[in-house]
Amino acid sequence: MEERAGNTIEGSKEISPTLSADKYKAMLDAVDGIVWEADAATFEFTFVSDSVARILGYTPEEWLGSPHFWTEHIHPDDREYAVRYCHYETQLARNHTFDYRMIKADGSLVWIKDVVSVVIEEGSPRWLRGIMVDVTETRLHTELDRLEKEVLELNAQKDSDTETVLTFYVQGMEKLFPHMKCSVMRISDGRGYSWVSPSLPEAYTTAINDQPAGPYAGSCGAAVYTKSMVIVNDIEHDEIWKDYKDFALSHGLRACWSYPIIDSQDNVIATFGIYYTTVMSPDISEISLITRAAAILKIILENRHYAQMVQEANALIAQGESLANLGTWQWDIDMNKIVWSDVLYHIYGVRKGEFVPTLESLIGLIHPEDVEKVRQNIQRVLESGQSMISEDRIICPDGEIRYMKTWTQLITGENDRPVKMIGACLDITKAKTTQEKMEKIAWMQSHVIRAPLARLLGLVYLLQEEKELSKEHQELLNGIVSASHELDNVIRDISDNSLSY
Repeated sequence: MEERAGNTIEGSKEISPTLSADKYKAMLDAVDGIVWEADAATFEFTFVSDSVARILGYTPEEWLGSPHFWTEHIHPDDREYAVRYCHYETQLARNHTFDYRMIKADGSLVWIKDVVSVVIEEGSPRWLRGIMVDVTETRLHTELDRLEKEVLELNAQKDSDTETVLTFYVQGMEKLFPHMKCSVMRISDGRGYSWVSPSLPEAYTTAINDQPAGPYAGSCGAAVYTKSMVIVNDIEHDEIWKDYKDFALSHGLRACWSYPIIDSQDNVIATFGIYYTTVMSPDISEISLITRAAAILKIILENRHYAQMVQEANALIAQGESLANLGTWQWDIDMNKIVWSDVLYHIYGVRKGEFVPTLESLIGLIHPEDVEKVRQNIQRVLESGQSMISEDRIICPDGEIRYMKTWTQLITGENDRPVKMIGACLDITKAKTTQEKMEKIAWMQSHVIRAPLARLLGLVYLLQEEKELSKEHQELLNGIVSASHELDNVIRDISDNSLSY
């Protein structure tokens, strides 16, 4: 262009003689983007199409009035990269395309895809000509996908607490949408408790803490009360905020949209609130964004809730196993991998980490006299598919013999093919030892105590046959016989109970 002062197109060598300036301008305005030209050495713009007002909110005159307007209105986080990249590609005389964020006249952000053509004159880059296209919607979806992926990965980590996960997500949302002030409130018994609100004034979050839900309890309180999304565009003039508006307005909060997080039992467990410092009405894309964010928060909070339930259940199971000296196990048949609970290592007298439970190493701990029986039991379960209860002995590394009661169940897959075997082992050593002692006591009662008693009865019977016995002596012998029978019955009952223990 010969004449580049202002936003003129007259004098351009590229304009066809048959194409009027008005028609050329109409063509530029029809392009869905900002057509521009700049000096390749200084990056000072010499032309910007009128569509800049529609896309960024600035007039061409504002843009061309400052030699550094473009660089000064790139988002600070993207500025160094964008300028350096464009300069580098220009010096190599290469056409290039790159994305960055620009700050609109109203302070909001727009993602720009800049398609740049380098014009060479006398062998060197002279002009840059291009088109800036608004790709905000596409980039936001991409960035949201990335944020959601990262927060779900963080949520899956065992050492990440709920507050850390929520803070990461909320701050990520605020980075994508700088005008938003996001808040997550925990709901318990119909009352709200501040959970994560990194950009709200602490005095405000403290004041609304532990407040009951209700139709006039602000956007979040009303969302809990109605179990539906509540959009308040203007806090000052909306009845929903009548009990809290003065305090909100004193902290510069002018609009608030809230979405209730409802679990699978239809209980409101949290709210996701978005505050603005200006009166603000959402469009369709923003409603979609709120719904999407609420869905992610529901996944995070429900997963956390169920994970905590599983953790508590596992703790109770572990405690029960420890108290009962009961260990559980599972055998992946295809992988030939056995997993033991911690108690089972204790029962077998081996150290976790040093001993690797496999079928072969397990057989090595079985009492030699019971090895074949154990192998047959395993084969029987595999072939029949029926559950089994068995007893066998093990020999611990220190030589102690322990008695085990084992429950075994087979799990099958397609076509009834065995895929896994699960079960539990109960250490019944004390019970077995007690049973042996009781059996010994029963034998002694039966043979050591009852035998002399039988001989005593025999002698009494002989005395009773004597005809010269007086009536008093006969009654005495009858009493001895009766007492002896009664004693014999008591000993027999004790023996029977000992055997059945």
